[in-house]
Amino acid sequence: MDLDNLKEIWKDLDEKDFHPAKREGIVPAVTSHEEEIAAILRKRSQNPIAKIKRNLATETIVIVVLYSITMWYYITAWKGQYWEIAVLLGIIGASFVVYYFRKNKLLKEMQRVDYEVKANLEQRLHTLEKYVRFYFVSGTVLTPAAYFVAGVIVLFKTPPRSTEKIPPMFTHITGHDYFVLFTVSGVALAIGSYFLNVWYSNKLYGRHINKLKNLLNQMDEEV
Repeated sequence: MDLDNLKEIWKDLDEKDFHPAKREGIVPAVTSHEEEIAAILRKRSQNPIAKIKRNLATETIVIVVLYSITMWYYITAWKGQYWEIAVLLGIIGASFVVYYFRKNKLLKEMQRVDYEVKANLEQRLHTLEKYVRFYFVSGTVLTPAAYFVAGVIVLFKTPPRSTEKIPPMFTHITGHDYFVLFTVSGVALAIGSYFLNVWYSNKLYGRHINKLKNLLNQMDEEV
C-alpha cells in the first residue's frame, strides 16, 4: 500500500476535536496495523494536501493583487464616476479571502497524523469536496453576474451625450448596437466561465482530491 503521500496530512489538527477519550485520560489501544500505517504516514514525501495549499495560496495572492489594482482604477479614473464597480469587486474579493481562510484552516486540519487516520481523512475530505463544489458554482455564477451588474451601473451612471468624464467605450451606451454586443458578450462570458471553471477547478483541486480518494481505497483494501 503506497501511503507515503499522506505524510503531512494530519499534522496540525487539534486533538480535542477528534479524541474525546484522550481528553478524559483514556488511551485507546493501537493495533500493530495502525502503528504501521502511522509510521508510514510520518515519512517525508510530497502529498496532495501540500499541493492544494500551495495552489490556494497562489490563487489568493493573484486575486488580491488583480482586484486591488482594478478597484483602485475604478475609484480614481474618471473622477470616481463608476466607484460602485469598485465596491462590487471589493465584496467579491473579500468573499474569496474569507473562503481562503476557511479552506486553508480545513487543509491544516487534514495534516495531522494520528490513530484515526482513515475516519478523519474521510470526514475532512468530504468537507473539502463541498468547498471545491461551492468554489466551482460560485465562480461560474459570479463572473457573468458581476459583468451584468457592472453593465447596469454603467448604463444608469453614464451621462447622455457626454464624453468629458467617461471613457470612450461608454459614449454610445444608449445605442442599440451596444446593448446587442453587451448581451452577446455576457452570454459568451457565462458559457466560457463554466468550461473554464471545470478545467481550472480540476487542475488546482480536483485531481489532488482524486489522489486522496485513491489512497483511501488503498487503505480499505488493507483493512
